[in-house]
Amino acid sequence: MGPSSLRLLTFLCIFACLSSTAWSWPIWWPPWLDHGPGGNGGGGGGGGPGNPPPDDSWRQRNLNTITGIYNLTVFPNQLPIIQHGGAGVPPGLFSQNVVGRVDPVGDFEGFEDSIEYFFALSPVPAGNGAAAAITRAQITEFSSECREVAASVVYLYCNVVDPTRPDNGKTLAPLKQVAFWRFDDQGAVLKYDAWIPNLNTWVEATTAAQVTNTQFQAQSIQQICAVTQMRCTGGNTQWTSIEQCVMMLSQKPYGNYDAAWGDNIVCRSIHLVLTQVRPDVHCPHVGPTGGGKCVDVPYPSDYFSDQTLYGDPVGETFKCKS
Repeated sequence: MGPSSLRLLTFLCIFACLSSTAWSWPIWWPPWLDHGPGGNGGGGGGGGPGNPPPDDSWRQRNLNTITGIYNLTVFPNQLPIIQHGGAGVPPGLFSQNVVGRVDPVGDFEGFEDSIEYFFALSPVPAGNGAAAAITRAQITEFSSECREVAASVVYLYCNVVDPTRPDNGKTLAPLKQVAFWRFDDQGAVLKYDAWIPNLNTWVEATTAAQVTNTQFQAQSIQQICAVTQMRCTGGNTQWTSIEQCVMMLSQKPYGNYDAAWGDNIVCRSIHLVLTQVRPDVHCPHVGPTGGGKCVDVPYPSDYFSDQTLYGDPVGETFKCKS
């Protein structure tokens, strides 16, 4: 056999091996697409003819949980929760022992704390000057590579919602949230860590707030004090009068929504909304001491303490361990 024939025979052997290998490669499809060899709509890649897909149905389960949470931020879906608290939340979304962080708003420990953040703080048109509300939630990115952990990016689209206004239906700036999630064995959220970029800009664009305007600041302090005196009564009373409240709050930094933790007015404006749900818990947060929530927190030792909040070493909470 000459050199040319030997080279040709070698090439044919290599091609045959490569073709055989490529034919056996599994085809991977995104788990939320209901197509592809062996696909099942919620599972991962198919195993080819005669091979069942792997048991990764947790992806769809975890996606369903997160979708259910964000759908309840859409107006008017959150109203039963504002009116009835935890009793208005469908089962299976949050564990009773859930803990989490939403930067830049704060840490939340327990079921009631978490559902108040996600649902009671979702804007209601009658509660802001722009009549803004979240009208649609869209999860644009989602990943869950193990049963207990997922990551997501959601866009919460906003509009003016008020039939009496000429701008009813007007499109407003969307709110974006990036989040990491840990689930319990039943698929409910056990721990979460979320971030809202440009929150201050979004608040100003959608609620007609002007947090650097001194006249707006003075008006908002007056409003906080008036509502506090109306809602925080009896054992929840924080001030002897509206005048005392205005005098003391006017001496505190106003703050902004990109740094909502702290002994400032912005933090109190957030917790003022929550006084309508649990005044016994949130009235101290709008009062003179901040009630342990609207207080200055050392950075970074306490501000991002995973060990304190999650009971895990830093960086371990949202890692797949299986």
